[in-house]
Amino acid sequence: MATIQCRKRKRKDSADEQEWNTANLLKSLQKKEGLCELHTHLLGMGNASFWVDTILTDRRILPTQDHFMKKNQSSLRRDLGPLIWNDSIQQFIGSEQVFNFFGYLSSHDSLLPEYKDMKPFCDLISEEFEKKKDHHKLTYKENFSYDVVFSLENMVKGLGLKQNQPRDMLQCVIEEKLGIYTRSDWNHHFFFKYWIIFNAREQKLEIIYGMQAADLRMLIGETKSIDKLGNTAKRDARAHIINAFSMMNSDGTEPRSVDFHSFRGAFTPEFYPRRFALKDSLYTQRLDLLVYLLQHVLHRYSTCVPPVKYCEFSVGCGDLTRPWMLDVLSTFCIREELHGSFKSLIDKNCFPWLKASTSELKVDYRFLAGFNRQIEPINDSYTPDEAIPFLFEAPHFVIHALFKEFYLTDNQKPTLLFRKQVQQLKAMKTQKDTNPKFLDLVVGLDALGDELGHPCCPFVAHEFIEFVRDARKHNRTFGVRIHAAENAPFIRPDLPGYRLFAAHMYILYRCIDFLKRKLQTNIRVGHGIAFDKLLSIKNYKFRKSSVLVAQMKRDAKSVFSEIPFEVNITSNFYLLGGAIRNVKKEKPLSNLYDIEVPVVLSTDNDGILPIDRCDLGHYSHHSLAAEYCRAIVTRFISKEEHLDRMIQTSFNSRFAHSKPIERVNWVNQNTSHYNKDECYFPTDIIVHPTLLDMLFKSQASVNDRPSVFLQYYRNIHSESNVEGPITDYDKIMMRLLVAFFYLMRARPYKEFKEDYENLFPPPSECKHRYKEIFTQEGCLKIYEVCKKVHSYLMTDTPNRGAYMEVEVDSEYYLFCSEVPNNRKSKPTLLLQNIKEFMNKRIKNIIIFSFLSSIDENNNEIIENLQEIDTLLRDPSSEVNKVFLYTNTKKDLVFPFLKSGKIFINNKPSMRTDATEDEIESVLLYAICPHSSVVTSCIHFIAKHIHKKGFAIKTRHVDFRYLVIPFLPLNFGFTIEGTSENPKTQFLQHFHISGTNFAKEVVVREHDACEQLYERQYNILCADIRYQKQIETKDLLKEIGKSKFDFLNLLRILCGSIKNFSLWPAFFVILNDVNEYNSYTTDFGNNNNNIPVPIIQIDQHFLICSCVNLYERRHDKWSSCLWSLATSWNPPLNSVNNPHAYPYVTWTLKIFEIGREKLNKEFGVDTWEELLTKVLLDGDQRAWYSDTVNYWCDVIEKAFRDEENVHFFVEFLKKSDQSKKLLAILNDGGRHKLGNQWQLDVIEKRQAKQILNKLKETMEQALIC
Repeated sequence: MATIQCRKRKRKDSADEQEWNTANLLKSLQKKEGLCELHTHLLGMGNASFWVDTILTDRRILPTQDHFMKKNQSSLRRDLGPLIWNDSIQQFIGSEQVFNFFGYLSSHDSLLPEYKDMKPFCDLISEEFEKKKDHHKLTYKENFSYDVVFSLENMVKGLGLKQNQPRDMLQCVIEEKLGIYTRSDWNHHFFFKYWIIFNAREQKLEIIYGMQAADLRMLIGETKSIDKLGNTAKRDARAHIINAFSMMNSDGTEPRSVDFHSFRGAFTPEFYPRRFALKDSLYTQRLDLLVYLLQHVLHRYSTCVPPVKYCEFSVGCGDLTRPWMLDVLSTFCIREELHGSFKSLIDKNCFPWLKASTSELKVDYRFLAGFNRQIEPINDSYTPDEAIPFLFEAPHFVIHALFKEFYLTDNQKPTLLFRKQVQQLKAMKTQKDTNPKFLDLVVGLDALGDELGHPCCPFVAHEFIEFVRDARKHNRTFGVRIHAAENAPFIRPDLPGYRLFAAHMYILYRCIDFLKRKLQTNIRVGHGIAFDKLLSIKNYKFRKSSVLVAQMKRDAKSVFSEIPFEVNITSNFYLLGGAIRNVKKEKPLSNLYDIEVPVVLSTDNDGILPIDRCDLGHYSHHSLAAEYCRAIVTRFISKEEHLDRMIQTSFNSRFAHSKPIERVNWVNQNTSHYNKDECYFPTDIIVHPTLLDMLFKSQASVNDRPSVFLQYYRNIHSESNVEGPITDYDKIMMRLLVAFFYLMRARPYKEFKEDYENLFPPPSECKHRYKEIFTQEGCLKIYEVCKKVHSYLMTDTPNRGAYMEVEVDSEYYLFCSEVPNNRKSKPTLLLQNIKEFMNKRIKNIIIFSFLSSIDENNNEIIENLQEIDTLLRDPSSEVNKVFLYTNTKKDLVFPFLKSGKIFINNKPSMRTDATEDEIESVLLYAICPHSSVVTSCIHFIAKHIHKKGFAIKTRHVDFRYLVIPFLPLNFGFTIEGTSENPKTQFLQHFHISGTNFAKEVVVREHDACEQLYERQYNILCADIRYQKQIETKDLLKEIGKSKFDFLNLLRILCGSIKNFSLWPAFFVILNDVNEYNSYTTDFGNNNNNIPVPIIQIDQHFLICSCVNLYERRHDKWSSCLWSLATSWNPPLNSVNNPHAYPYVTWTLKIFEIGREKLNKEFGVDTWEELLTKVLLDGDQRAWYSDTVNYWCDVIEKAFRDEENVHFFVEFLKKSDQSKKLLAILNDGGRHKLGNQWQLDVIEKRQAKQILNKLKETMEQALIC
């Protein structure tokens, strides 16, 4: 009893001490001179009371249209009229001039002569706008709205409706929510109309369909507060509108506990765009309201205790690159020289509510340019809405794509993933170069937007790195902030889907690490709290993703210890679930504190997430001060030194300082290239820190000769002591890792051998079964095995599968993987490889196969699995087992599989290898498109490579992946136990003996089948492999607007078909001509051994990236042109679809050249032969109105010179083909060119006269 009382007394004493400590900390907070706000979004600020009660229901700020248009209210239209920007003088036009302009529009309903050439007025009206205005029968006098109009689209978003519904249905739902149908006048009062508005944000007149603010004000009860509204419909409407600005209970009151469940994890659409949409309508038409918001926010900062002295607002880069937007946003800057012309309008009594109390706003504020992180799909099999399923099903593919970006940045190449963001950056660069105030106001970049499914940060792109370095010549503290580890997809570590969380966090981690290596300083992380969760959970060693997690845990301190994390307590409480917030921890974020991460407090969105008071109701504790109070009460801040350090860290982490920065050419970073040995490579292997620790430990007693391999890993990983013995399996893994390191960097065997022998000297004694591996003889075997894995499985060539056969003690294993972007259709390649391997009838077969997902409802897949199952049930079958692994549907079973030898996701709760042994610890994670099969295979090899019966069967890649068409045709080939020379075997293997290609190719003996070229061209080959691949049929659409010699292009491509028997299948475009100029000397038209030389088009290079073998001999150039024009390569392509017409783009362009020129270039009758092929092909088609029109286009283009009819008829007569063409033209069968329906289409075209003349001339020639 005494013990219990003693415990109670201790708990009471502890609680009293904690309460006393909290009170002292709160007193200390009150005494602070000021706070620093680093993480807040301007357009997310202002609570519902500000937007609804202060703006929307205030007729002084938002007068009605009737009030604007009263005759005695011309001063209102003058003072609150549109803000038009004069770009030539970089300021707003005077209100009197704007008033006159809109007065003229209202009177004349068109642009008067004196305005037609007067900028900027003439730029406000586009041709599209005029057409829409006429279409809807609108006039400026009747339909121009001075009142704000809330567009239907923004109303849909603001009220949280699904946007994929018909517009009329959505309008009815909105009208229902706003109580319109409870009104007696609903049938004749049309709340939604077409209006002409001035879009001040984009500086243009536009037409929108929406509701005026005056009508919305009426529907929500005018100025009455919600608790005073007796009308239920108006009270409900007010609640809906309140919720469009702040995250509240559905009745418009403070959110209840259950409401937070609907907010959390629903960043999209609950937070964005829902709570931003109606604000967009307000400040898009009235920029002064944006300034009013800024004034309101600065006033709150100034009046909280302690006050906020400095703030960095995040604003979209699109707004900041518009000079008029930056002009209005600079209105309250402490430094007067940064003020814009809008400030002078306030001084002239325009917008009178903005003039009051401006002198009290003593907050130094700057801006961060926000870039939305969302990117286009990385893989063609996934739509933009399937970013999360993609990361869930193929996390390695996303990591591989990110590593490509690292590689491109290391080599100063244009981005692939972040093209949209780079386009926005170009506009920002223009402003930086032309506006001297720009870098004084914009002090950093901000990667924002919902990170769910989009963890990659655009700032890792070369263009962003260079922009930041350049900006630091003006502002040495110009920085980047990454929203990261906020809305992260947490999944329990015991579930298979844990890989989604691990991959998401790993991508964020690698982005931050990469930026730190490139920029060194002035990097901040917004939120970051999911890293605290990651560091707190148990890591499951048998999972592949455990390698990623282990690396993050090991190196988190070295990466994060100097990067401030901006924590937003209220925001996290509203938007994040308890799992990510790690609510079970007594002290919040203790895991981040343990690794010395500097943490600062911010508000994020003080308004959408109301921070109007602290939990204790202290006077003047609102906004950031309330966040600090909450942090003290929850023991997030438990000591005065923590409080002092947090406040000081926030001031030290600013991207700008209050004093002007002297303009000097100063850059702290070394902008030169990294050492190539430290560069990132897209195809890589992530190593478990435990294996690296063992490696470092084993090298402690080795000689000190420099090792490129060892130095690389010591540079990027922190070391730690390792306990316990190093097993033989671990030692083999180390050796494999060294070999892959050199192979992935395309370094020669000689360098690998030197480093290998230095790292792994032969032991004085060696177990018999490992003697071949651990002695010097093992060096070559390790290398050859890894080279085959690298060649067969680690390919990152687009649209290519993976396949490798391994023999171990008379057992035969097949490791294979499906084409990465084949997700929803039948895994053709995978199933084909399985059946092909089974049909070899080798004994003791085990097949280990992988694909990202499997569709159990696809009948073709079911049929193929049944076919394989039938083969397995055959008594003569020697196949032991077929394993098929996916990243999804782990519990899927197929009852119809009767053989008992097909295992789909065998033992899903654990990871097993090809021999069904459980893998206790995964040590490597291969980053490549076929990651799963590579990772499994490497672990399998480490377990079996020491056996005498271990061998990997030589398998040559498909021909189309072998040939690099812009390089000389020099190949290496592995001779397989015959006396024949390498070229003979090479030609026989690919069945190309006797082709034109065979005459040109040079082959020599080599340890792998590959095209041989100098190492200096590695970067060029990688650049081309990682660029967007353009199919030949789409090529002209991609380059159509560029200036280029089309005849030269035809000459080169047809030359590839005719002279080399190679059909150009895919192309890439490289943008920087200067960078690649040296290659044109090596691989241009002057080299006869190159099938498709590099072609310059404007400031770009067009490079053929992939060819197919053309198995038909071409004696005539017209056949080459025909094949190229139709994108038809028999026998690789099936006969063209008879319902399509594939000739339009290429054929029109070819006939545009003209008969004489084409025949001069390619030989007599080439034009006639090609046209004959095109026209006679009409017999193979089913004609419809659209395809008939395409056919007419070709006729009109080919016979634009009338004399061509005569030459063509003469050719037909000479080649005896006139009757064939006449028969096609006169065939009146269904869907034929002579059918009346088709003739009706031709009748309307010029082609009608041409065809009549052609037929008449042919008939006369036949009579003669």
